[in-house]
Amino acid sequence: MVKRSIFRKLLVTMVGLIIALLMLLTFIQIEFQKDVFEKELEKRIALMKGRLIDRGQILSDNLSGQVKNGIASVNLSLVADQLRNAVQENKELRYIILMQASGRAYIHTLKPQLEMGILSEKEDLFAAGQKTATVNEYVSNGESFMEFIMPIQVSARPWGVLRLGFSLDLLNQEIVNSREESISQIGEMITRLLITAAIFILIGACIVLFVSERLSRPLMHLTQLANELAQGNFAVSDNVKKIHPDGEIGALTTAFSQMARNLKISYDKLEEYSRTLEQKVINRTSELAEARDQAVAADKSKSEFLSMMSHEIRTPMNAIIGMTRLALQTDLTAKQQDYLTKVQISSRALLEIINDILDFSKIEAGKLELETIAFNLDGVLNDLFSLMSDKAEEKGLKIRFITADDVPSDLIGDPLRLGQVLLNLVNNAVKFTSRGGDVDIKIALAEGAEQAKKADQIRLEFSVKDTGIGLTAEQIGGLFQSFNQADKSTTRKYGGTGLGLAICKRMVDMMGGAITVNSEIGQGSTFIFTAIFGQPYEVSQKYSASHDAFRGVKALVVDSDETSRNALCLHLESLFFQVTSVSSGEQAIQLLENACAEDPYRLVLMDWNLPKMDGISVARHIKNSLEIACIPHIIIVTTHSREDVVQRSKDLNLDGFLAKPVHASALFSAVVEAFNQTDFDEYPPSRVRRPGSGNEKLHQVKGAKLLLVEDNHINQQIAKETLEQEGFEVSIASDGRDAVQKIRTGYFDAVLMDLEMPIMDGYEATRIIRSEARFSDLPIIAMTAHAMNDVREKCLHIGMNGYVTKPIDVDELLANLIDLIKPELRKTPASCLVKASQQRTALLPECLPGIDIRQGLKNVVGNERLLYDLLLKFHQGFSDAQIRVDAFLQAGDVDSALRFLHAMKGVAANLAMSELKVCIEALEQTLNKPWEYGPELLTDFASALGRVLESVGQLCSSNGQEITAATASLD
Repeated sequence: MVKRSIFRKLLVTMVGLIIALLMLLTFIQIEFQKDVFEKELEKRIALMKGRLIDRGQILSDNLSGQVKNGIASVNLSLVADQLRNAVQENKELRYIILMQASGRAYIHTLKPQLEMGILSEKEDLFAAGQKTATVNEYVSNGESFMEFIMPIQVSARPWGVLRLGFSLDLLNQEIVNSREESISQIGEMITRLLITAAIFILIGACIVLFVSERLSRPLMHLTQLANELAQGNFAVSDNVKKIHPDGEIGALTTAFSQMARNLKISYDKLEEYSRTLEQKVINRTSELAEARDQAVAADKSKSEFLSMMSHEIRTPMNAIIGMTRLALQTDLTAKQQDYLTKVQISSRALLEIINDILDFSKIEAGKLELETIAFNLDGVLNDLFSLMSDKAEEKGLKIRFITADDVPSDLIGDPLRLGQVLLNLVNNAVKFTSRGGDVDIKIALAEGAEQAKKADQIRLEFSVKDTGIGLTAEQIGGLFQSFNQADKSTTRKYGGTGLGLAICKRMVDMMGGAITVNSEIGQGSTFIFTAIFGQPYEVSQKYSASHDAFRGVKALVVDSDETSRNALCLHLESLFFQVTSVSSGEQAIQLLENACAEDPYRLVLMDWNLPKMDGISVARHIKNSLEIACIPHIIIVTTHSREDVVQRSKDLNLDGFLAKPVHASALFSAVVEAFNQTDFDEYPPSRVRRPGSGNEKLHQVKGAKLLLVEDNHINQQIAKETLEQEGFEVSIASDGRDAVQKIRTGYFDAVLMDLEMPIMDGYEATRIIRSEARFSDLPIIAMTAHAMNDVREKCLHIGMNGYVTKPIDVDELLANLIDLIKPELRKTPASCLVKASQQRTALLPECLPGIDIRQGLKNVVGNERLLYDLLLKFHQGFSDAQIRVDAFLQAGDVDSALRFLHAMKGVAANLAMSELKVCIEALEQTLNKPWEYGPELLTDFASALGRVLESVGQLCSSNGQEITAATASLD
């Protein structure tokens, strides 16, 4: 079977190869001959047509001359005879037509059956329009014609044309005959070639049959030996020697024998290797694991080194910047002023570089995480404007914020990182834009945002457009790479590390978006990025419910900047105001004076910085004008210092002030306040607890400098005002990192340290402080809502000196301070004395549901006004606590829920809300053990919270004060 298979394959292959080769050659020969015949046929056709054209041209020339002479001698009968004779003498000539320039056939020799077909409008129009001798081919009634058209001129003026029509039927018949003859010759040639090819195929098959038989035998034998060799019989080399060793087959057998011997040797070595392979694999895997661990350790060490060095350098840099700023406020010579100004600029640039390196090291180490908290977009934009307004004003730039009306203000995400991305992009825009340019920041819904809303998410698009130097396509390609800038000259002129945009890209990616740039050299740049944010489950309906209150009310916008004016108009139109806009104060005054008394303008939004007359002057004129029938509410919009504007307009009793950029929510609040003014009574005086009473040793530590490390604003105010009433000087740090920096750059007698804070917690901050020998004796007291023994022991173990639980027991805290602060004579801070003398209190009832008033007053050292303000802030900051907790749990973000509840628990404890504190603790414990969680716990929490909020609401109502929505997160 093996032999037959080899033989068959060889025979089929060779025969197939011969057939294919012969068929290819036959096909090439046939195509070549066909091409030759076709070319000959084309030459014959061209020759026949050429002869016909030559005859036609000669006859046309002769007849045209005779026609011209006959027309010139007005002997038209002679012309007609000559034309008829020409038709009779030439068999191919079918007709002659003498046509005037108007297109009418003057003389023709057409037969009746051809007259209607030839004298058609199409051919006549074509012939009449020819100015030179022309040959035209056409078909009429199934008959082909070649027409020679000769222009006739008499006395150098066009008279008409002479048309000679030759029939092409004889020519076409000759062409058909020639083509049939060519096809017949090609068929005979193909038959001969196929017969020749068949003969060669038979001869080749016989030769291949003979050769295959001779070759297959030794190959069959070698195949059998190869099968035995494959089965492990390495002794087949002895049988190979029986084959004759001559020729190529002999060389093959010799090689086969050598291969068998080599395989035997290799097989023996393979068995030896297999016995040691497993151990080698184990050793190599161990080496690779060790190398991987070393690489990971090296990368971690690099990131930790960058982070540590950034922190270490930042501390003296903050001191340099602060001291330089203070020095610039003193009396200096011009040269000293110049030196210190340059030091301050360089210091800020270096601090930006350090911040970029720190963020980049976090990103590389994978430690940069985004928060998921509720925030207000308007607040982020206001902070951005506050940071960049001074730089923009120095260069004379206009910064404009344009927020679409359908963009919500309340979002869930990381406002810090969003602000960082915007700050970097706007800072670049300001840096690379020359004096007098523009920077526009636009926020709108991104494409596909409606689909994202279905999942309680929204995709926003942010764009930062400037009129700066622009970028080339090559520069854009490497713009978002680390340590890369547009070019070297940019680095020298503008500075920077080239990390800012790379960090922005990573942050945008983490926020589920993408960042792109469009730019042209000299035309400015536009950076566009998208980000996905969550949306609160329940949004205040106050904005939408009050729409109809302003429907149809006439409003006037006065602003010289078209973009700002349009943005204000859009905001007012979204509230259904009937809006008119002007660009100057003079136009506004004229419009108000000419307004109809029955339908006056009720609201004016006035920019402060107007040409000629500023906004305050225009407002003063409006308020004092006798020609304005109805004085409107006036709200001033300004980008300058609000205190200066308020001071200038103090006597005008204006209705409100707005700082640019103006956001929809801020504008709405200002408009509502302008149309619904309410005068609040001053808080009546009440009793003030005498600070320090009942503690005889307190005078020994009065005036001591304390650092309060606390991230919660309410807790900050409680501790700060309580301690200041007792005569201490208090500074605040909002997190552990801030505390470490302040301790390194200032002097404090003691530190009050919260444990759980963002950025850096109290444990890590204490470890860093204790790692420096100069702070080994600095008293550190823990203040936390945790009351577990293991937490107390952990605090003492890492180096803290005391431990105070929330709510803060003032006596216990003072006792700790007396024990730990070194007694000496200190001066009581003047600020503490002023606050004590100016302090007023609010009336509080003896009891409120859900709140222990007596314990609350004890926690704030008897300061009733302070307790009242804190209760009001609690209502503002935590009125939506149930919604926020539920949102976190629905999103599966248990950690954020626990952080929020922990912060709320501390505030509730300080304000003596014991029932609410117990519910929060129960909810915290069950969230740490999800299998024990039950909806009833959230119901209990909501009930306790509702009682507290209702009590605070009743308290404020009884004192004639309304509670406004919270404007900042207090957790």
